[in-house]
Amino acid sequence: MQALASPSRVRLLACLSASPCSVGDLVTAVELEQSAVSHHLRTLRELGVVVGRRRGRRVIYALHDNHIRTLLDEAVGHVQPDAAQDAERRPAVAESDTDTGRYLTVTYIIAEPCIDVKDKSCIDVCPVDCIHEVNRMLVIDPEECIDCGACEPECPVEAIFPEDALPDKWEPFVNINYAYPDGDAINGLVDSYATEHDVQNTPPAA
Repeated sequence: MQALASPSRVRLLACLSASPCSVGDLVTAVELEQSAVSHHLRTLRELGVVVGRRRGRRVIYALHDNHIRTLLDEAVGHVQPDAAQDAERRPAVAESDTDTGRYLTVTYIIAEPCIDVKDKSCIDVCPVDCIHEVNRMLVIDPEECIDCGACEPECPVEAIFPEDALPDKWEPFVNINYAYPDGDAINGLVDSYATEHDVQNTPPAA
């Protein structure tokens, strides 16, 4: 019932009742900012109402079980017309994304702009100390990240992204962050990437 206290969360749940979908699908369907959708999904995960399964770089969200769908149908059946309209606007989800499998929470990824900059403002606001320093950049431990989003707005060079919103050009940084705590492996991957892409970052002016 706490989950249903927000009209925005009701709309998200109505969409997920129709089919599992990604953050991008939900942003299109409910016409909210991505940050707002991520915030509501985090709340719904904490309440045990939805789950997220990683599919490559995307995370597909779904209702936790059919019991949730039954409660939603009984409690807010009047929102179903809106849900049907949302489903029409939402891109179709690949059948492979709905297969039964392990569900995981999304993590954040630190990407190229952090190399040789290493601004530590994000470390200061992280509530679980999941951001760590290596030779040339900072990385996020995906096992420790709780998807709180506190770090993203603090980064002065915009190097932090939700994994399912990471620009394609920086996909190598998924493996770089996921290599933690193997510092040697991370340093090797970062050096190779920086050399290949001629990275020459400088810290922003004070």
